[in-house]
Order: sequence, then structure tokens, then C-alpha cells
Amino acid sequence: MDESVRVLVVDDTSSGAERTAQSLERADGSITTITATSTDEALSYLTSGEPVDCIVCDHGPTGIDGIDTLQRVRRDYDHPDLPFILFTDKGTEELLSRAITAGVSEYIKKTSGEECYIKVVDRIRELTAIDQSSTPPQTIDHTARRRAHGASLPTMDQLSPMEYINLHRFAESNLIGVFLIQNLSFEYVNEELAAIFGYTCEELRSEVTVPDIVHEKDRASLIRHLQRREWNFIDELQYTFRGVRKDGSVIHVEIHSDRIDAKGNPSVFGLLMDVTARKQQEEEFKRYEQMVNTAGDIVYALDPDGQFTFINETGLHLTGYDREKLLDEHVSIILDDDEISEGQARIRKLLADTSQDRASDSYEITIKDSDGTIVPCRTNITPLTHVGEFNGTVGVVRDITKQKDLEELLRTERDQFAALFENISEPTIQYIIRDGSPHVEAVNPAFEEMFGHSEEDILGESLDALILPLGRSNEAKSLNERVIDGDRLEIEVCRMTNDGLRDFRLSNAPISVGEEPVQGYAIYRDITDRKRREYELERQNEQLEEFASVVSHDLRQPLSIASGRLSIIREEYDTHHLDDIEDALERMETLTKNVLTLARRGKVVRTPTPTAIDEIVHDAWDISRTGSAELAVDGTLTVIDADEQRLQELFENLFRNAIEHGGDDVTVTVGMLDENGFYIEDDGPGIPPEDRERVFERGYSTDANGTGLGLVIVLVIVQAHEWSIDVTEGTSGGARFEIRERPY
Repeated sequence: MDESVRVLVVDDTSSGAERTAQSLERADGSITTITATSTDEALSYLTSGEPVDCIVCDHGPTGIDGIDTLQRVRRDYDHPDLPFILFTDKGTEELLSRAITAGVSEYIKKTSGEECYIKVVDRIRELTAIDQSSTPPQTIDHTARRRAHGASLPTMDQLSPMEYINLHRFAESNLIGVFLIQNLSFEYVNEELAAIFGYTCEELRSEVTVPDIVHEKDRASLIRHLQRREWNFIDELQYTFRGVRKDGSVIHVEIHSDRIDAKGNPSVFGLLMDVTARKQQEEEFKRYEQMVNTAGDIVYALDPDGQFTFINETGLHLTGYDREKLLDEHVSIILDDDEISEGQARIRKLLADTSQDRASDSYEITIKDSDGTIVPCRTNITPLTHVGEFNGTVGVVRDITKQKDLEELLRTERDQFAALFENISEPTIQYIIRDGSPHVEAVNPAFEEMFGHSEEDILGESLDALILPLGRSNEAKSLNERVIDGDRLEIEVCRMTNDGLRDFRLSNAPISVGEEPVQGYAIYRDITDRKRREYELERQNEQLEEFASVVSHDLRQPLSIASGRLSIIREEYDTHHLDDIEDALERMETLTKNVLTLARRGKVVRTPTPTAIDEIVHDAWDISRTGSAELAVDGTLTVIDADEQRLQELFENLFRNAIEHGGDDVTVTVGMLDENGFYIEDDGPGIPPEDRERVFERGYSTDANGTGLGLVIVLVIVQAHEWSIDVTEGTSGGARFEIRERPY
């Protein structure tokens, strides 16, 4: 350069501006620099009338906005052609796109060495040499053009030499795709755009149209957008669509475009970027954000000072605060001082532990919601660090109110069960299965007393080795296998006790099924005395039946002889004395049958089963000597647990009793009782109150011809079922028998 070039250096710090200015002057002695530390200061200098040949401007997110400075120089201060170099260490496709759209002359990335300043000097030389050429560029009114509706770039013919060179340099920089479209065909594409779609530049210009590289679902919309852009109907510079590469793969593409005139025809010029990765990140972020906001737990973030920077929807719902209220609020709004102190201590401990890149801690806290309600929670907290600096915390908080309530319920139930275990009257053991057999985990005092082993002495011992009689190993093995399979046992066993062998009803209650180890409880109900009574009763029944059979056999033979002789005498004599003899013989026959029946009914009934009363009642009525007597059923007769045969015999005897005392025309009614039982009543003369306790005595009868055994048999059957029977007055004054199951 023969003449001095005046360069305005703009940086947000005076030290930065001076460093750049000095570096430029060292690189080229013909450069004279002026510095400014703000956009306003730079623009003030431009309007002062002092000459400026080029601007070198920094750019940063918190300092000078180089793009804004460029736009104000181009638009508001009537310096549309002043060379403007964006000189910054920030290098992104988005920034480059903005710079190109704003009309930057050059974009140079700032590095630590001197090479970047040499690049700036070289561009200053080129730009100022063009500006000082003998053919001055056409003056363009950028302010009026960009304020107009549907503002567009200048036509290709209107571009100054500097602008054309800059356009070509940017297009071929391979940092971003550049295109020029007319009638949906590519007039120009750079190498970067061709690479994005997997074609060569020549293929895109000669063989492929714009619709060919657009996904079919976005094709109509993009064509409409380009047509409206080409004919200056829309203002939007940015548009996103799905593109299709040559290999058929789908990508996400973003374009920044504007209308220009090329060779006298309306065209669309623009920049194109592959934003597939960004789209995927955005989708991933959306999914993450949705997951966080719909999570059932609180998710939060705090800055280093303990102020909320994020909280999800669950956190807002649980605390009762609005997002605007919580964000930037200190965590003390929901935690008391003790909780905060504990959290700080845990964070310090995590930060001091350098063995892990990101350590976390989990512990219980209580938070206070907007109404002052205390909510028990469990939090998982993780400190955030960057280059050794503490940047805050993130965490997850779970409401454990239900868990705490459940724990309290379980503690109460455990205490109640422990009290029940200790005080239950039956010997009880808690066991665990090891090596295929039960081992003692705990026993109650009743077990210690019955079997003569203290809990302290037998903990962990094999139960079979302690109480199993000799010769019962196969039985025990079978029972243990059933326990392991999860069966609930209700079985009679014989075990060795402190008083020798005794019989028990063993009840098994497993507390773990299909798990290892198998655990449970075993309850031993002593039935030794009952078994002995049953044995004695069975023996007595057998003796009684044998006696009754003998009596019946010995009486039937003389009765048969007497009946035969009576028939012979009737052929020769006709006297009322013979009728008396016949009645006596019939009474003796009836007495013999009743004695045998009574003896056999005294045996224990068979296992009761569900029995339909209605069917039994009608069968018994048909068998009884009913004459003209009538049977009435009150309501619906249901089902009860009974020995079917014995129950029918009970009804037969009660029906005969009603007919014997009420006459052949008596009406007998059967119905159910609300207290789980049934009744039989008649409309006969009834039973006097003073005689009602005697009717079940053997030999009692108000009928001179009665045996006095019918109701005794009824009582025996009732007692064998463990029922109760009461005699009272019927609704018509007759006898009423009420039979109920005994309450326990």
C-alpha cells in the first residue's frame, strides 16, 4: 500500500482492542488504527467525519455483538460499502450464516498466534485496494431496500466487484452450502452443498432438480416456499425441511434465503446447512424434557448458591408452588436449616471424594410444601463440577409418605404378631428350611413348656431331631417336601413331648413360597385327650352295638314264636284278650328296634357334608306313618353341613312324635332359623312347660303305647353333630323343636 489505511478496531475491552491494533500495525506499517470499546463509540466515530477505510470488529455472546454492529453500519449510518471484517474466536455455522446474510466482507477466526493478524492484514489490503480502484462501485441504498416489504438482496448485475468476490469466496469456503435457484433448478451450488446431498456439483446443476432432494412429505411445502420467496411474497429468511441424499437417506436441512435478480430473472439465493445432528439433539432433549416432567419423582437443579434453576411438574405439584415462584428462589423455601446443613455437609464430602467423576448420595429428608405440610422424602443428590469448580447440584426427590405409613403399619403388625406369637396357647415354632428339613428360628413359651426345650438351647437346631419319634423319618420327609412345595398342612401327627408321646393337629403357615430359603410357622394343637375320648367312645359304641345285636337276636326268636302261636289260637278262639296280646307283642317288637337304633345312633356321625334340607324333609315324611297328616314348609329350606343319613332319621323321629301326640290330621311345619338352624313344629296339643326338660329322658312318653326312645334318638343325633336342641311352644300352641349349630 502506498498510502496509509485507517482501520477502526472494535472490541469490548480496551486491552483487546489495543492488542489487535498493535498486531495489525506491526504486520503492516502502512496501517493506522483507531480503537473503540462499544458499538455506540464506533458509530460515533464514523459520524464524526473522520475517514475510515475498514472496520475490524470482535464478536462474543456477552460482549460486542459484531453482527449488530455490522447491520447498524450498513443500515443506519449510510456506510453500505465500508469493508467490515468479523474477527472473533467464536466459529459456528450459525454465526457464519448470520454474518453472510448481514453482508460481512470477511469472517476470520481469531487464534493465539500472529498468523490470524497477518490474514486480517491481507484481507484489508484486498478490500481497500478494491475500494480504491478506478471504477467505483455502484452506490446501493441498503437502508431503503431493507425497510421495504419483501426486501431482497441486490441483483447479480448490481453487485460491486468487492461483493461478487466476497460472495464467491464464501460460496467456496466449504463451511456451509451455498445455492442459487431459478425455477426450482440449481443455477449454482458449491462443493459443500453437493457433499451434503451426496452429489457432485455438476449432477446437481444438470441432472437433479430441487424437488428431487426433498422428502415427499415436505416437497409441496418447500416448492411453495421457494416460489413465494422467488416472487418476493414472504419475508422469512429461514426454513427447515427434510432432505433426501443420493443414497436415499433422510437428513434435516435448514436454509437461509433471499430473492435476487440473476441475468434479469428472479432467483433465490441462500445458504444451506445439514442440521440432522441438531434435530436429533432437539428431539432427544424433547424426549428427555417430557420424561423429566412426567416422572413420578421430583427432578430439580440448584446453582452453587442453592437457588432453583429447574424443577419439573411433579416438584411443582408436590410443593404447591408455581414455577415462577420457585425458580431463582433459595432452597430454604422448602427445607429447614438442619436439612440444608446436612445437604451441604454431604455435598462437601462428595466433592472431597475424587475417586469418582460424578458421585452421588442418597438420604432421607423432609420438605415443607406451600401450605406448611411436612412431607417425608428420599433424595438422591449429585454435585456438578467443571474444571474443578462447583457449579451446583442436581437431584431426584421421591415422596415416601406411603412407604413411611406402610413401614409404621408393618411395625404395628409385627409388634402385634410378636405379642400373639408369645401368648398363643398352642405350641408354635418359627422355622426355616435347611438341607430339606425345618430348623428352629423361634419358639413361644407354650412350645417350651410342652416339649421341654428352651428357645435359647434349640435355636438353629433341626426340629425333627428334637421332637420326631423313632421310626417316623419317612413321614417327616414327606411332610417336609410338602412344606417346601408351599402346601398348607392340616394333619394329625404324633410327637415326643416332655410328657412322652402325644397327638397333635399340625397346622403349617408358610411365609415364603417359591423363594429361598423357605420359612414359616408351625402350630401344634394338642388333641391327645380328644383322641383318647374318641377311642373310648368307639370302643363303647362297639360294645353297645354288640349288646344290642345280642338282645335283639335273643328277643326276636321268642317274639316270633309267640306271634306264631297267637295266629294258631286266633283260628280257634275269638276274644279281645288276643288283641291285647298282639298289641303287647308289637310293642315289644318296636322296643327291640328302638334299642338297636339307639345303640347304633350313639356312634360318631360321619364327616358332615353340605346337605339339602328340603330333599331330606320330604324323604323322611314319605317314610313316616303320616296318615292324613300334612307337611308345610315355611320359606326356602337351605343347605347345612350334616350327616345325611342321620339327619333324615332325626326328621323321621320328630315327624312320628308329632303324629303320635297330635293325631292323624296334625299339620307339621318345617322352616329355617335366622341363627343358622332349623325348626319343626306341629299344631297338636303341645308339651307342657314343666315337661319340656324331661322329653329327652329315656322312657319318657305321654303315649301309653310309646317306647320313650324316639326323642332320645333325636337328642343323640343332635349331640353327635355338636348341635343344640330346644323345646318350646309353636305358633299354633303345638310342640316346637328348634335345632341350631352351637356357637364357638
